[in-house]
Amino acid sequence: MVRTIVCDLDGSLMNPSSGIYVNEAVKEALIEVEKKNVLVILNSARCFQGVYPLSKQILMQDFGGYVISCNGAHCFDVKMKKTIFEYVISNNDVSFIWQYAQKHNLGVGYSQPDYFVANKMTYGFELDMHNCDVDYILTNHMEKYLKNSVWKVSISDTKSRIDSIYDEMKSRIESNCNVKVVHSTDTMIDIIHKDCEKLNSVNRLLKNLEISWKDVSSIGDGLSDAPVLEASGLGVTLENGCEACKKVANKIVPSCYEDGCIEWLKEL
Repeated sequence: MVRTIVCDLDGSLMNPSSGIYVNEAVKEALIEVEKKNVLVILNSARCFQGVYPLSKQILMQDFGGYVISCNGAHCFDVKMKKTIFEYVISNNDVSFIWQYAQKHNLGVGYSQPDYFVANKMTYGFELDMHNCDVDYILTNHMEKYLKNSVWKVSISDTKSRIDSIYDEMKSRIESNCNVKVVHSTDTMIDIIHKDCEKLNSVNRLLKNLEISWKDVSSIGDGLSDAPVLEASGLGVTLENGCEACKKVANKIVPSCYEDGCIEWLKEL
């Protein structure tokens, strides 16, 4: 019996880069599942500000539920309005990455609970700002706004520039910092704590809640979602899902562009 659902956002509950809310039909389907006492966990690579508004759209503040953001770096109890756990990048590592990016004339920024701090506005940062509805502070003084936990650092530039420097960048940063470097989009590199990933964080939360994986159904479309689908009692991907997801999924529904997740939610 499914007691909990774990939901990726972009490419799963919604079209990629389509803002901070799901459409009305998906919203209603999610709420109907919540009415059946099924716990919802939103599990996204987005920053917290890009996931939290969706949790309120589907009334998780009333039903209960959790937001896991930044590829697993931060877990938040929506009803209680408190952080359950976090994987924090140290200030020294943030400083190293910032200086590395500045030296190579790359865009660089880091997350804070209420805003994102960057050295300049790139195309990738502009997309992130609008898609996640997050405020950006542009500064040359990295330390001035570094007041709270950093869950993610991002480096952004053109696709050609990112492709040309990625291997050297990854090697240099990972050998000097307690982080891992992930090529998240054509124009964005995300850097998170080395112990951080979607599967680890969902597993940690489920243990806290004493929920077995066999009682979990999850949906996802990307490489980081595949281990979560494989661990779940019912793993679901979409026609737009990557091959790794399709290989381990128990069920494939129509693409996100056809609101394929509704088929899964209605069956639940």
